[in-house]
Amino acid sequence: MSQEQCSALVLQGGGALGAYELGAAQRLYADKAFAPDFIAGVSIGAITAALLARPARGMAPLEALEKFWDAVSVSGWFLPPQVRQFASFLGNPHFFLPRTDVYAMASWTNIYDLAPLRATLKGLVNVEALEDKTATPRLLVSATDVAAGTIEYFDSQKGLSLKHIIASGSLPPSFPMTFIDKKAYWDGGLFDNTPLGAVLERLKDGLEVHRTIYVVNLFPNQAPIPRTMAEVAERTMNLQFANKSCEDLKLFERFNEVAELMEELEALAGEKIKSSEGYRKVKARNYVHVPKIIPITRAELAASFDGSDFSPGAIRKRAEEGYAATEKALQKARAA
Repeated sequence: MSQEQCSALVLQGGGALGAYELGAAQRLYADKAFAPDFIAGVSIGAITAALLARPARGMAPLEALEKFWDAVSVSGWFLPPQVRQFASFLGNPHFFLPRTDVYAMASWTNIYDLAPLRATLKGLVNVEALEDKTATPRLLVSATDVAAGTIEYFDSQKGLSLKHIIASGSLPPSFPMTFIDKKAYWDGGLFDNTPLGAVLERLKDGLEVHRTIYVVNLFPNQAPIPRTMAEVAERTMNLQFANKSCEDLKLFERFNEVAELMEELEALAGEKIKSSEGYRKVKARNYVHVPKIIPITRAELAASFDGSDFSPGAIRKRAEEGYAATEKALQKARAA
């Protein structure tokens, strides 16, 4: 039986650390055959996903992503070299700008305005394709329902808009809530920064399908035990946004066993068993096979302000790290 190939790309959130995803994409798309069937992301990962999945007309996926990072880099040339990494605190002209209504500060729920990001994405994303429920690759982004305290997934098969992409990156207290259908949303990373489980549930399954998922992690899970209060704060922040997909995979490994049992029963069971209520209920659960997972993970812990460092040097360094880590991950996967 010939196997059908099916692949997905999953992208974490992490602000300016997302330049690492730029490098990962540059290496992945260097392989002309790379064409994921599914791209999912959270926060800056949602922006990366939208740019790769729905680039503006006439642009290649990688071109749109590279133009985005060129646009949002902040040189801080007017500041002393030692503080230029903090230049974006004063605003990022193509991403976010400080609010000016200081007289209303007592009622603020955010510090920056995201109008520049909307304008930037309008020039780099094909909005009509974003709204098209049949467009490929399939695109998935997530955001946190502020009132309900739950994660919500926005799927291109139901139609998307720039609001959905921006909602996924509406990290408080820096950015405002994004309202969609009278619901208020914050950054999806507050709830789950790696939507691997959601992708596993939606990615095509079956014995004839060979599934591969590339997961780009901006926050490493493993790190030395902290020795100072500064290291404790750093480690705590990284754990909050690290990949929690190990638990997803343990659960799906159990599902895998059920999926295999159901396939055996499908071949052996008589019509009486197949028509039974218990069988139909389990079959309806659509248990899936765990695919091949290729993790691409930053080695360094993120410092407190790394997510705000949009300086050209930092963007270039992270992109280079992402490219090198992806090359290493691909080599490891080929050798396995």
